[in-house]
Amino acid sequence: MARVWAGKSDVDEAVDTIAKCIEETGVIPEALVRAYWTSIDRSTHGLVQRFYEELAEKCPQALEYFVRTPVEFDIEKEEEK
Repeated sequence: MARVWAGKSDVDEAVDTIAKCIEETGVIPEALVRAYWTSIDRSTHGLVQRFYEELAEKCPQALEYFVRTPVEFDIEKEEEK
């Protein structure tokens, strides 16, 4: 369930979870991406900035999941059909 990140430790945990998903499966489950997008939308600018900085440092290949909104992914999927 998505929530507001309360501090740096929440952001670090999110980044670690994402990195582990990428390391183990090569992808991030769609439900997890959507949950983190909700956290991004609801959290402070400073924590969102930390999220992107830490993700870029620890798992840059995961950034592609967080440069477009879930709505943009939905549109892209519809166009592929």
